[in-house]
Amino acid sequence: MALKTRSELGTVDPDAVTRAFHALDDKFSDCQKQGLDRVEVLSGSLKFFLRIGDDGSAKWTYFEESDLGDRDTEKCLLDAVMGAKWPRPDGGDAEARYTMELSPQGRPATDWASDKAAAALGKVGDAIDQCKSGASGAFRGTLYVGPGGKVLAAGVSTSTKDAASKADCVAKILGKMKGLPSPGSWPAKVSFGL
Repeated sequence: MALKTRSELGTVDPDAVTRAFHALDDKFSDCQKQGLDRVEVLSGSLKFFLRIGDDGSAKWTYFEESDLGDRDTEKCLLDAVMGAKWPRPDGGDAEARYTMELSPQGRPATDWASDKAAAALGKVGDAIDQCKSGASGAFRGTLYVGPGGKVLAAGVSTSTKDAASKADCVAKILGKMKGLPSPGSWPAKVSFGL
């Protein structure tokens, strides 16, 4: 029996991919609405990475970039992409990228510089490193911080597929962080490299 391998990726019509993403707009809006019930200031930019199988199914997807800051909403968006039908590529599996914005639905969160989270991050650094163990690539976290320094939600983006499998673990650690400063009466948003 001969072993068959295919090393080159196929191609897919970028316009057809964009149309397929636009067909998900209602599902994406529903994901944001559910997130707004948890975090009233939820908004952000997202860059999907999608691997499309030669049958038009999504093989995997993750966020190469995201400052959305709510893992539950991120997972809702990723689930919508995984459940969608995609244009069939020519010549085998294909890769696609898509960038979108979930706009604020009112007053946005106060933007914080990453140094506002540095001390609290230092306290959970070992736990985050354990989550990231074995993954290559960069991680980026985003938090919403409410009155009293309480984490309202946390999200994670990664630069590689193997790192994406660790995002839930990292987000869980970030969501339990203590020792953040209080933003006052209105939530703040902060992003940082991990």
